[in-house]
Amino acid sequence: MEKLILNENNVQLQTEAKNWEEAVRIGAEMLVSQGCAEQSYVEGIISAIKELGPYIIVADGLAMPHTRPECGATGIGCSLITLKEPVFFDGDKEPVRVLICFSAVDSESHLDILKMIVGFVEKGWIPEIAAMKDKQELFDFLNKNSNA
Repeated sequence: MEKLILNENNVQLQTEAKNWEEAVRIGAEMLVSQGCAEQSYVEGIISAIKELGPYIIVADGLAMPHTRPECGATGIGCSLITLKEPVFFDGDKEPVRVLICFSAVDSESHLDILKMIVGFVEKGWIPEIAAMKDKQELFDFLNKNSNA
């Protein structure tokens, strides 16, 4: 899970997005930039949300955009974006300010990523992460609290 470490290349804070689709594209495009997914993966996420609804919302304020590996996942990766203004997904009344996009190539890596994200939720970090304005502040927070 070495590639899942959040860094300068896969984190954007206080991002501006007009709607949920733009927010998902911003986060998922980082997977493409990292070489973890093809453009078809981004389109697969958008299509799945339009077809299935906001299945990616896993906790208040948090969405976890991803889709099936065969849609274009080429490696294991993740990205985290926070939004300056929350977005609403069709069919959901809760605003989303944090998106953790990921690509996984098999069920084991998929579960490992889910465990990491569930850890953020269980520790109550989502509101705190959503409010952060500086990447170093985020990295310091995660490093300080990762073993807590």
